[in-house]
Amino acid sequence: MKKISISLGAAGAGVLLMAVPAHATWYPTGWPQHAYTSDNAGEGAFQAEGDWIMANDIGEDHKSAVTRWETNYGREGECKATGGAFTGREECNYNFDEDYKVRIKVCLRNYSNDIGWENCSTWTPWLSIATGNA
Repeated sequence: MKKISISLGAAGAGVLLMAVPAHATWYPTGWPQHAYTSDNAGEGAFQAEGDWIMANDIGEDHKSAVTRWETNYGREGECKATGGAFTGREECNYNFDEDYKVRIKVCLRNYSNDIGWENCSTWTPWLSIATGNA
């Protein structure tokens, strides 16, 4: 089973697709694909088994890491890590229709002044909800 993870850097530079072992500690082992932007202020992931979306704040910037998601059958939402940097990941459990696809991206958001989404990564490819494969 393949899982997808995205990380977001504060600069919001382009996404780099590669496995980076230094970042492999916050999510379960066996997640072969990771996407990172330049300076890694937030991370997000989708796990097909159990329909989990995860968000992790790893930037001391007074902003929350938010993993936004949408399905190709009209649902959308977000998983927010609002506890502050390095306080642990937020795991959000959903019940998606296994016959469809989901995609995620990670953004930063300052909920104290709510100026909107900042430094969003690009969307992942559409992923099978049943398998996590693109």
